[in-house]
Amino acid sequence: MNQLEKHSLSFLQFVFIIAGIQISIAVLSTPREVSRSAGTDGWITIIIGWLITIIPSLLVFKTMQRSSEGTILDLLRRRLGRWIAVLFALIMAVYLGSLAYIGLLRTLLIIRVWLLQNTSPFVVLLLLFIPTYIVAREGPKLLGRFAEVIFYFLFWLPLIYLLPMKQGRWLNLIPIVKEGWGPILSAVPGVLFAYLGFIVAYFLYPHLTNKKYAGAGILLANTITMATNLLITLVCFIYFSPNEMVEINQPVITVLKTIQFKFVERIEVIFISLYIGIYSLIWIPCLYFTAYCLKWARNGAGERSYLIGLLFLIGIGTYFFIPTFNQSDWLEHQLTKFGIVIEYILPITIWIYLVIQERLRQEGQPG
Repeated sequence: MNQLEKHSLSFLQFVFIIAGIQISIAVLSTPREVSRSAGTDGWITIIIGWLITIIPSLLVFKTMQRSSEGTILDLLRRRLGRWIAVLFALIMAVYLGSLAYIGLLRTLLIIRVWLLQNTSPFVVLLLLFIPTYIVAREGPKLLGRFAEVIFYFLFWLPLIYLLPMKQGRWLNLIPIVKEGWGPILSAVPGVLFAYLGFIVAYFLYPHLTNKKYAGAGILLANTITMATNLLITLVCFIYFSPNEMVEINQPVITVLKTIQFKFVERIEVIFISLYIGIYSLIWIPCLYFTAYCLKWARNGAGERSYLIGLLFLIGIGTYFFIPTFNQSDWLEHQLTKFGIVIEYILPITIWIYLVIQERLRQEGQPG
């Protein structure tokens, strides 16, 4: 049994890994971010971002059709040479490592504020490292199973946000496009942060059992992300006024306080605890792929030693300095700019180069 068969992924596992990375990284921040630029028309921006994401997503699939037995790194090594592939691997390691760090940082800050105010953040981080290492060290197959379990266990969570809608005001949404298309389009770069993560298909594609459905899988993952963000954003816009959406720091969590059951108090605490499972869908896969890229660049034997090194660096860095919510927002905005280059511009560039190279090669062959 080769490595691809050992770490094979089903279609749904492939979808859940990608959708998990996308949803977990921005589900709490998207409503407030789009409301800052586009107001209550921000839900339109989410749909526009989904439409834009379709193009690079499909080009990732079209590119990987040329390398069914290896990742994008193996394809670049064959077509562009090892040093270009190593450079790409290091860039991807930095990018995916940044995604993992942002996910861990957001989780840590929310746990400190809402759940464990008196517990040392370093202790909380160490507790998060235990399942991270257990799952990530086993590679794509266990990552797929982990994402599948989380989705099956928590698929109902976004539906809970339908409950506050009966107390909201639908009039908050009208008139549509009240300030023109300018504010809506200006919010598009920010909303693309919610769709970052489909780039991991470059590394998951060789493990997919039915590769011909990879394109449909990426589009389905993007659609799940869009639907989830759209639902939660609309609920927040309906329940909160436009001014409240800008002033409240965590509207996605705050709206949960309106849900009341006779048998439980502070239901938002329970849901935040469940959210940790969703958050883990970004830092665990991204840390694995970061370790994979570093291992590939150095032509090492395994990812586990690199994974331990990454956890050690994050732990030491967090021990000495923990960014605030505002600082994490700044990091998120910078990562959005980096992510647009990596996930939207780079796949288009790679696909165009490969197509031109193939055509030149065909024209150079004797008829």
